[in-house]
Amino acid sequence: MKRKIFVFIFIIFIIGISIIILWKPNRKNINIPILLYHDFVERVPNKDPDNFNYINTPKSFEENIKTLLKNNYTFLSFKDLNDAYNNKLKLPQKPILITLDDGYYSNYKYVFPILKKYNIKASIFIVTDNIGKTVNGKKYLTWKQCKTMQDSELVEIFSHSKRHVFYNKLSVSELRNDVIDSYKAIENHLGKQELKVFAYPYGAFTKEEVLVLRLNGIDMQVYDIGMNNFKNFNMHYIKRINIPCEMTGEEIVQEINFINY
Repeated sequence: MKRKIFVFIFIIFIIGISIIILWKPNRKNINIPILLYHDFVERVPNKDPDNFNYINTPKSFEENIKTLLKNNYTFLSFKDLNDAYNNKLKLPQKPILITLDDGYYSNYKYVFPILKKYNIKASIFIVTDNIGKTVNGKKYLTWKQCKTMQDSELVEIFSHSKRHVFYNKLSVSELRNDVIDSYKAIENHLGKQELKVFAYPYGAFTKEEVLVLRLNGIDMQVYDIGMNNFKNFNMHYIKRINIPCEMTGEEIVQEINFINY
């Protein structure tokens, strides 16, 4: 009798494990554009070493937001996206995320007031070693400014590494230690982070690094240029669309419609 009960339990266990492995959620075929901004300036310079790919103006950013709202996009946080992925939140028909890389002071000075004005969410990926400093003429956020934005519940603060180097050229352990240290700094100043997202500097990564970060508590990873689709969404290979200087809202909408997953 005991043997039969044991066999029965074992069979149920195997069936359960098989269902977990083979089951795939029925996710809707919805594109999830994630926009990428960097630094902001009031006036566009005559020359730019990065060909105007990593600067924008506050006026242009606000125009982008107004146009996207007019086109019925719903601005989400990564927490919202994570909740939708885990069936805790229904994904809207036209979701969109705003991200800002590096952690420049201009994000606080120019972008944060616009986020508050329109009550929309955004995520800032910071280079923790640069916080509170001016590096190569660029002024970065302070921890106090990060805390103010995070406390508004409109801005999420995530890691863009500790040092901002090409991690695909370094060892897996160097990347792991860097990301772990960057989140230690974030949590030391901003409190415990329930969701940890990492954006690779320069989009440079290796498959081994993706696996190691996944095993070391990173919930989501952002790495490349392109479009995401919820039907086949991969939490550890998230793509974005870079927004160069003064790209209009209509151009962004056209880009979203043009890019195929």
